[in-house]
Amino acid sequence: MSYYLPDTSPARCYRYSMSAVNPEEILFQQNGNEIVFDNPEAGYGYFIEQDNKRLSYIWLIDYQSHELELRNLSIDTEMSDCNSVRLLLDQQSSSLNYYTINGRLETIDRLLSLSYQTLSWNEDSNSYDVIEKTESTRCNSELTIDAPYIDTDYQLTGDQFLTYWNIAQTIHSDVYNAKAVTGKAFAEQIVREAGNEIDKENGSLGGSAPVEIEFNGYSNTPVVTYQAWEFSKDPNFGILEATYVEESLNYSFDTEGTTYVRYIVSNAENTCEDIVETFTINVSESSLKVPNVFTPDSESGNNQIFKVAYRSIIKFEGRVFNRWGNELFHWTDPAEGWDGRYHGKVVPTGAYYYVIKAEGVGGKKYNLKGDINVLRTKK
Repeated sequence: MSYYLPDTSPARCYRYSMSAVNPEEILFQQNGNEIVFDNPEAGYGYFIEQDNKRLSYIWLIDYQSHELELRNLSIDTEMSDCNSVRLLLDQQSSSLNYYTINGRLETIDRLLSLSYQTLSWNEDSNSYDVIEKTESTRCNSELTIDAPYIDTDYQLTGDQFLTYWNIAQTIHSDVYNAKAVTGKAFAEQIVREAGNEIDKENGSLGGSAPVEIEFNGYSNTPVVTYQAWEFSKDPNFGILEATYVEESLNYSFDTEGTTYVRYIVSNAENTCEDIVETFTINVSESSLKVPNVFTPDSESGNNQIFKVAYRSIIKFEGRVFNRWGNELFHWTDPAEGWDGRYHGKVVPTGAYYYVIKAEGVGGKKYNLKGDINVLRTKK
């Protein structure tokens, strides 16, 4: 056993059995700043002094007297649940004990490496990838770890000393049938491009009806055998409005108010369940406003179309007439409007008349009539 000193000045070496209070000075060889102990004995602590300073403390253990034997690794299915798995380790070893210089008895932990397979979410591909998970654990008779999301066996290797010497022992368990469930849920609103629709984008899910949302759910199949989207007006889901047993869903919300949607998964035995995520969708109250003037030939590009401003309108029909009752324009989409033309030509300036019938969410009816003034820009 050798040690390198900070410099070449003479050193003294000692050993102790339980504390360094009354150490025994021992012989050694010093060559420059290197000192060498011949045939050091296990079960003792050693320290070195140089220039009246204690430099290092070493406790020597003969590993062959405390060698580890890994015998069997089994799964305690009775104590394993949706969140964790309990492993039972049958092993033979004795404690790796040592004494500090103050006489305190300490034990070195034997560390084992536990490996198994599980799933990890891949954000780039929106899928679960199989991964090999490895974690360090103490050499105890019972080991509790996170439950895996796929069937797997467990491999235990060690200890850290045998691993360092490349002679580590390895044992395997039987295959564990996974029952833990996990999932991911996403909701994306399909945005309409109508510039005259109020609150078509408000930074959250919802706005002007109809609100169309695409729901996508993912889970650790085949462990998960049931997945569903649940709809409720109650944030606690005391009463369900609807349930859709599928992973992906396109849904159009046309009812005023707040709807809560959650994605839920469970295994075949219905012993493990995961409420993945809950989304809140707010559908706005309906409104319909009609302008009274527009300029079809405006060079600025502003106010060239006679359009209504609307929110949460689910049915619409509008008509424009001249003073003699002739119909000039008819439209059924509130996002559209009249460009002030009839038979391809811009109509003369003056007053025209509109009749609009519409229905908003909640069954609110709109019967609007009024005049619209066509103006011309000066040349």
